[in-house]
Amino acid sequence: MADPAARDPRLPWLRLAGLTWLGDTIKAGLIKEFGSPERVFAARPEELARVPGWTTARLRRFLEQAPRAAPLCAPDLLDRTGVRLVRFTDDDYPPLLRQIPDSPVVLFIKGTLPPPDRPCLAIVGARQGTQLGFDIARDFAHALAAAGFVIVSGLALGIDTFAHLGALDADGLTLAVLGSGPDVVYPTGNRRVRERILQRGALVSEYPPGTIARPWHFPVRNRIIAGLCHGTLVVEASARSGSLITARLAAEQNRDVFAIPGSIRSRAAEGTIALLQEGAQVVARPDDLIAHYAHLLPARPAPATDPVDHADQKFDDDEWALLSAIADEPVPLDRLLLDGRWSRDRLFSLLLTLEMRDALVKLPGNHFQSKTKTPLGR
Repeated sequence: MADPAARDPRLPWLRLAGLTWLGDTIKAGLIKEFGSPERVFAARPEELARVPGWTTARLRRFLEQAPRAAPLCAPDLLDRTGVRLVRFTDDDYPPLLRQIPDSPVVLFIKGTLPPPDRPCLAIVGARQGTQLGFDIARDFAHALAAAGFVIVSGLALGIDTFAHLGALDADGLTLAVLGSGPDVVYPTGNRRVRERILQRGALVSEYPPGTIARPWHFPVRNRIIAGLCHGTLVVEASARSGSLITARLAAEQNRDVFAIPGSIRSRAAEGTIALLQEGAQVVARPDDLIAHYAHLLPARPAPATDPVDHADQKFDDDEWALLSAIADEPVPLDRLLLDGRWSRDRLFSLLLTLEMRDALVKLPGNHFQSKTKTPLGR
């Protein structure tokens, strides 16, 4: 009697995915050419050779190993861990991801993928970013999710975390593309964010359940972040940030790349400035992106969230004077001390009070910048 597991329709896909040495470009090419792994495994050598990317040695190895290829994981592992297998030919496989040359032939999913007609936008950036960068990522994600975008990021600490949180705060949809199996909690500090994502989106991975995160997984998974999306926005990035890999992969995939400029004195802006020099589009407000993609949004775009306006709060004259002094750009503490309008003790008291009231942000190097609009004439 035949083994029931052998009739599981997921098994041929898992066997093809299990040929990890073959490379994603060839595996995706095989599915695009033949339509199913069963037809791939039954194809003659001259038929297989029509798919670009083969070498003689690699094709010979495939013909030798394909009949006994082991699955990437057992189908019953998916059932035990509550992970869904989405195959390249399934209706809910993300359509933009199908278009890149090295699409994963299978995805492992926890949660719910968005409808295929919802536009996706990636927001990525530095793990070691600034508080201002985190606030920008959250504000942009909130406004863009409210307008109808699905926000895609990598669930890393830093900018990624705040991008997911902004989308969740707007009751929007968000996808986290992982460098581990979708059942593996990584990083552990984002456990609660992960749980919230499962209520409003999905965890997406090309790695099967139980796969722990490895350093080399993250550059590889970045092609999926970019491939899911119409565009990628980089908020902050050092000169060697992994988010630059995502941006450059997006450009290679003929997708839009956007960057938020930063201070030329900030290490967190080195990467974004480099991207702008290479041709990325500069973005200053969520409305810039909403207008750019208005034709893709499911309904009339919701207005982007304006910067926080504290004009109705009761600030005294000293507080308004300080907020005005740091409204246009980050100002170092030394310059504020030399200003002369406040004593040293009064200045420190004002800075602490306004920071606690969320009216300013303290940046690296003892720089301060207002988060509020100041009324004319103050």
